[in-house]
Amino acid sequence: MHQTKVVTLAAAISGLLAALAGPAHADPRDVLLEKLEKRVRELERRLAEQPVAPAPAAKPVAVAVPANKPELEELGRKVRTLERRFEVEKEITTENAKKQPKFEAGASGFKISSADERHQVRIRASVQTDGRFFMDDSASSIGSNPSGLADKFELKQARIWVEGRLWEHLYYKVMPDFAATNILPDAYVDYAYVPFARVSAGKQKTPLSLERLQGDSDGTFLERAFPTYLASNRDVGVMLHGEFATPGAKVEYGGPVDFKNFVSYQLGVFNGSGDEGSPDKNSPDTNDDKEFVGRLWAHPFQHSGHAWLEGLGLGLAGTWEQPRRQALANQRSALGRSTLLDYSKVNAGYAAPLADGDHYRIYPQAYWYAGPFGLMGEYVLSSQKMFSSNAGARTEIQQDNSAWQVQASYVLTGEDNTFQSVKPMQAFNPFEGRWGALQLAARWSELNVDKGSFQILDPSASAQHAAAWALGVNWFLNQNARIMADYEQTHFDGGAGTTARVTDRPTEKVFATRFQLVF
Repeated sequence: MHQTKVVTLAAAISGLLAALAGPAHADPRDVLLEKLEKRVRELERRLAEQPVAPAPAAKPVAVAVPANKPELEELGRKVRTLERRFEVEKEITTENAKKQPKFEAGASGFKISSADERHQVRIRASVQTDGRFFMDDSASSIGSNPSGLADKFELKQARIWVEGRLWEHLYYKVMPDFAATNILPDAYVDYAYVPFARVSAGKQKTPLSLERLQGDSDGTFLERAFPTYLASNRDVGVMLHGEFATPGAKVEYGGPVDFKNFVSYQLGVFNGSGDEGSPDKNSPDTNDDKEFVGRLWAHPFQHSGHAWLEGLGLGLAGTWEQPRRQALANQRSALGRSTLLDYSKVNAGYAAPLADGDHYRIYPQAYWYAGPFGLMGEYVLSSQKMFSSNAGARTEIQQDNSAWQVQASYVLTGEDNTFQSVKPMQAFNPFEGRWGALQLAARWSELNVDKGSFQILDPSASAQHAAAWALGVNWFLNQNARIMADYEQTHFDGGAGTTARVTDRPTEKVFATRFQLVF
């Protein structure tokens, strides 16, 4: 009887060891388990050979303890030790797995995240190569337009940027552009602890023009329209911003300027870089003047259940500053990028004007995206005081320039049209009959220059009015690659001839293409 129990115990131990051993591996533990199994089998054999003494029927059977009991106890201790070692190693492996970083690589770039995803680093890049071809740009038209109209290919954008977050709430972005003179468009940190009051600081887009706030790789046309260039480009400063969700919804983080939530706002103080300005290390702020910027944006029908109104966005932005003797940036045509308002060309006796005094801007803006259809528009009034000297006398002008634009787009292949970009339902693959997504677009834009400006400026070198219409085709091969083609005609009032006899500058006709890759 006792022998049977011992044999059963040994067999159970053997089965346990076999289960722990698992498949054979080149590991010292496996060798130890194999030795233990052999030892158990040896003990089983020896126990089977032990004689069993018969017991009296009326008395308990007195069974002699086998001489190998110490060996069984030693074996049991070894098994328990191995079990504990396996448990500890499993716990260590599990804990190490929890601490391992996560690596991702795909169409959205390369991302490294901590195991708890509180810390992230994302590496992205973009390349844009453009070609511009002017039509009817005869020698006479070039002569009347000092900027010239040269056909050319150019590297528009070559960026590598790093963005992410630390400690879950600290976001950052550093983005150099090796194709631009100003090689660092963005470099900021965003302290995003609570959705309704976040703080960003550094160099970033001024929250003003709607089309400027669209991603630099997401625009419907190669170049932005006239209203964008009456706003500053980038600037250095600090900004309070916040987002609010519809009742029952959760706020999504959308960056310093948000287009994801129900309502968002931005209130910023920047150095002030003027119309179309973007400071770099070679043009630091040299005075105490600062620019105050405010913007309010809303999606009034978000999560309302009215699908065709979900994509309606309305906003209003404005700025105020008092620059002191600040240089004025020239204004250029949209697609051709030829100079149409030249502050360096002045009437006889005048010096180049400078901004000096009150400068404010007002920007009402809106977009609407519903299914494949998209519509965007904005208006701007930029009023600034400028002065010039003539024979020692100071001439001051309150220059009120204005611009507006409306653009419409439609995705022929059925994808949703968005403010960010179109994502094709099928990536381009001609061998499988997939062609990506196709978008058509049209735009009208106008710029009006204050007539009082020409008391100082030479009207034969700067246009008083420009109106442009454009047509565009965008072919999205996939969510990363796009081929664009635009045609634009810009009509001018003034800007040619002589100071004594001003004529209209010839209509600018330009065709442009872009090959773009962004990830």
